[in-house]
Amino acid sequence: MTSIINNSNSNSALINTLNASQSKMNPNIYSTKKIYPAAATCYQETQKSSGSIAASQTITFNLMKYGIAQQILLCYTKEGAGGTVKSFDFLDVIDRVELLSSSKVIDTLTNRDILAQLSDLDASQYYPLSQSLVGARAAGAKHIFCLPLVFGFFKDINTNLNLQFNEPMSIRVRFGPHPSNNAGVASALTNCYLKMRYKAYNESDYSEILTQNYSEPELSVMTSGFYDENVAVATIPNGSNSNGVNGTKVELKNTDCVNNFFVVVRQQNTTDHSLPLPIDRVVMTASGQTIFDLSKEELYFTRLCENGFSASGATDEVNNVAKIQVGLWEYSGGGTQSNTMSLRELNNPIITVYFSLSANVAQDTLFDVVVCEEVVKIVGTVSSSGRTNVALTN
Repeated sequence: MTSIINNSNSNSALINTLNASQSKMNPNIYSTKKIYPAAATCYQETQKSSGSIAASQTITFNLMKYGIAQQILLCYTKEGAGGTVKSFDFLDVIDRVELLSSSKVIDTLTNRDILAQLSDLDASQYYPLSQSLVGARAAGAKHIFCLPLVFGFFKDINTNLNLQFNEPMSIRVRFGPHPSNNAGVASALTNCYLKMRYKAYNESDYSEILTQNYSEPELSVMTSGFYDENVAVATIPNGSNSNGVNGTKVELKNTDCVNNFFVVVRQQNTTDHSLPLPIDRVVMTASGQTIFDLSKEELYFTRLCENGFSASGATDEVNNVAKIQVGLWEYSGGGTQSNTMSLRELNNPIITVYFSLSANVAQDTLFDVVVCEEVVKIVGTVSSSGRTNVALTN
């Protein structure tokens, strides 16, 4: 019964060409997949070593040298009025989180960068965050919020931080101006800690890591980080719902190599966080040329995948963050460095942002327009001391 198919295939020029290719592989020839060495995995809680939990204040966590850090969760407990905490509460609580090697900042995540990260997630990856961080809490007096701190080092398994070898590292959290605000009602932020997942190999496997990674004077690894351009302020006049046909211009001062541009528009508010607003159009010009000009509908397709289709994730306000990527989107969010764009030699690069509101404003209203850039960089670790520093950004 199957012979007639095989006989037909044998007379196909295309099939014979494919079978003669070096890429041909028979999946029924047994071979084992990659096997990672067995390692001990544990979760450890880290309390702050200094600082205070208050508006515009900072706290510092010294990271324990248990092994290789696979995950860092920033957790805090908040008590809302009547047990209620609004959605996107982290925009009030967190201003920025910094990763330090000794006293040097080697990576930073602002609350806008975190918002950009959330907008780039697959729906299944976004779900845990919608439950533990983004969504509103309506029941109970106290709520625990969990924010994964996904610095560039955690986007690939072979760049996870080897805290056992590196010089002492720490996390510094700066709180927002209204960390306890909740719809105008004071609510208490009572605790903040890190829950870290460590991986520790046995002695022989760890010795192999040291031999392979630190046989040269310095280990250089490629990773990514964020750079936020200066905030541009748009004014919507009283009785209007649009900032005009000219849009809001954001001058790009960064000179790094950019993988992705994220555009966020939020209303200025001194008492409560504001959610990202829908964007109608994004235009980038440089050196007298238009690099891209994308409408709201076209922006849905900027997360281009390898199969030619585009990805989407959240269906809430996170989806209002506009993304323009230079390379390809991957489900895992890491792995291949598919492309980047150097801003150094571009003359007067500008991103112009157009947005409008669903209703007219009752008074002149200010809006922050921010471009967050995910950039690629090289980080070096000195083999003799474990000292880590940013070595190259362009």
